[in-house]
Amino acid sequence: MKDIAVVYKHSALESYSAKHLRRHRELNPELGERMQTAHDDHTRALDALRGVLDDLKLDAAYFERDSLRQNLDGFHLVVSLGGDGTFINASHFIEKTLLLGVNSSPENSVGHYCRFFVKGARHEALLRKALEAFFTGKKKNVIPEARLLRMQVQVQGQSAAFPVLNDVLFCEKDPAATSRYTLRTGGRNHHQKSSGLWVTTPTGSTAAYSSAGGKAFKQKELRFIVRELYSDDTKPAARKGVIKPGSSLKIVSSMMHGALYLDGSHHKIPVALGDHIQIAVHPKPLRAIY
Repeated sequence: MKDIAVVYKHSALESYSAKHLRRHRELNPELGERMQTAHDDHTRALDALRGVLDDLKLDAAYFERDSLRQNLDGFHLVVSLGGDGTFINASHFIEKTLLLGVNSSPENSVGHYCRFFVKGARHEALLRKALEAFFTGKKKNVIPEARLLRMQVQVQGQSAAFPVLNDVLFCEKDPAATSRYTLRTGGRNHHQKSSGLWVTTPTGSTAAYSSAGGKAFKQKELRFIVRELYSDDTKPAARKGVIKPGSSLKIVSSMMHGALYLDGSHHKIPVALGDHIQIAVHPKPLRAIY
């Protein structure tokens, strides 16, 4: 096995064309300055991480996250460099390998999953100590790993391409249109009209689920919350609920053009009229230093 896979992102500055970047800076100089700062932080962090791995004589392979296609279980350790988005994206290519997150720009990037960053000698030393302990087996300095719950999502009995770490949004693909579906939970069918529903893991519960009115939780279970439910008050409505390990949430689409968004907007599964969706705890949690 190879030592380390580093999954990193392109900064927002790198992703913009020169024309669009000039336009942004003309219209909003403050935004342009923040993008430049975040880009400089990210570049320095990538260089610092390369330096740490070279000093430790660790064999590292580097993958840009949006171009990543291969399974990463052939490495002893996967390091994500970016923010939560990069960590989550890397997790989609892991079944059993340990994942460690490094936030490349703490002032500009959300790093809920990222335990480390490399801005300054002190923080580089902490990361170096953790990596050295992992590869030499010095238990005194080894940080205990966590097992993060993930979701298994199926449409018409076909599993999604990867386990979901953060959350799932089910809704009409047009955000202004009404989402129509039947929710099967608690032994009952609930025919609903809403803006869709969020399903979340414990670690994902501090994100969109929380913003939609749910409360962050740590129990080893999944939870869901309905967004902007339309109710005629004639029947009790299932506005939220719990999915315990061994059980599942079942949904039947009443939309021609529904969609499941897995861990953000980049991974979408089309859902047609009458399609059956099933969401449950995935049998393989993610191993992470978190």
